[in-house]
Formats: sequence, structure tokens, C-alpha cells
Amino acid sequence: MEPHNSFDHAMRTLQATGAVRMPGRKAAWSRATRWLLLVLIGFVCLLPVVLVVVLVATWGQFQIGVGTIMGFLGFLVMLAGALTLVVWGYRRLTRSSAQELQDVTLDASGLTLRGIGPIPWQDFGPADYRMVRSEHGSAFTRRAVMPLTSSGLVMVNERTPLALRSRISPATGAFWKARHLNIYVPGVEGMTEGEVMQLINTAHWMFVGQSASGGVA
Repeated sequence: MEPHNSFDHAMRTLQATGAVRMPGRKAAWSRATRWLLLVLIGFVCLLPVVLVVVLVATWGQFQIGVGTIMGFLGFLVMLAGALTLVVWGYRRLTRSSAQELQDVTLDASGLTLRGIGPIPWQDFGPADYRMVRSEHGSAFTRRAVMPLTSSGLVMVNERTPLALRSRISPATGAFWKARHLNIYVPGVEGMTEGEVMQLINTAHWMFVGQSASGGVA
């Protein structure tokens, strides 16, 4: 099966043969998150410099005692901890970039993405935009996802090796009860996110929708 990166060609191939393989690319959310982390790294690195400049510029105008110096050093330790966490997140995301470039395959057995699969079509619903927990906080953000069904929740959270689950989606919730609730829509080289979603939903209807309505998949 030759890989396709033209939406029209991929759609015709899928409908004619029931299978299509496409070259992967970094998803939109992944690219945006990498840039956000780079900005945070720059901000955390710049903040101590700004504070030192301010401290030097105001030296002698205010009484600076041991408490002030200890507080400043404590603040630097907190910044160092924050920088460590942000750099760790960036390096982890960078390491996963190669996985995002792996082929995305749609066929009767399921969806294969980021080196995981095939994930059976019955394990997730159609692709859609939803408000989900942010990858690096408690706020909600709009993402292109495929919600896991009851069987998919078991498959991902109980049967998939822990080291591979993050390829499917970021975990949400407190670390002691974090769960993966969705499959993040993969990126495909030469296609928009909307086109990838349309291809996935067409395949989902072919292999789940038709059989559920009495058609032939």
C-alpha cells in the first residue's frame, strides 16, 4: 500500500479499496505546544536577569537585609524548579516527534497512528472538535479528538503499555488517577486537520456506521 498525501487521492483510495496509508506529520496541537514551551523557557530564563538588573539599579535606595537576600535566593530556587519541569516537558515532546511522523493507516482492522494500532473502530467515536483538559494545566482547550468508547477506555487505560499511552493522547486528571479519554487526531503530511478528520470519519462510517445500520462494510 503506497502512502498518499493528497486528500482527494487518499479519499478515492479509501472508498475504492477500503484502506489508505498516509505519511504522518506533527499535529497542530503538538507544534503549538512546542512553541509555548519554548516561550516559557525563555521567560523563566529571562526573569532572573530582569530581577538582578532591578536589584542592582535600586541598590542603596532600600534597606536590603538577610531576609530579602534569602527570599531572593528562594525565588531563584523556585524558578530553577519550574525551568526543570518545562525543559523536561519540551524534551519529552521533542522525543515523541519522530513517532508523529510515522504513517497513518486506515483500514478495516482499525486506525494506526504514531506507531500504535490498529485501534479498532469500535473503540472510539468520530473525530470532532471538543474542549478537553490542557496538556500542561487544568484549563480547557479546543482540540481535534476522537472520544474513546467504553471498550476503548479499557483498551487504552488498562491494556496498553504505560509507555505507549501518551502517543494516543495526554492523560488528564490527578497523577494518581490520570486517564486517557480521547485519541488525538494525527497530523498527515500535505493535509489540513479538517481533511484528516474527514478521512477518519469516512472510514469510521464505512467500518462501523454501515454495519450498525445493516449495510456491508
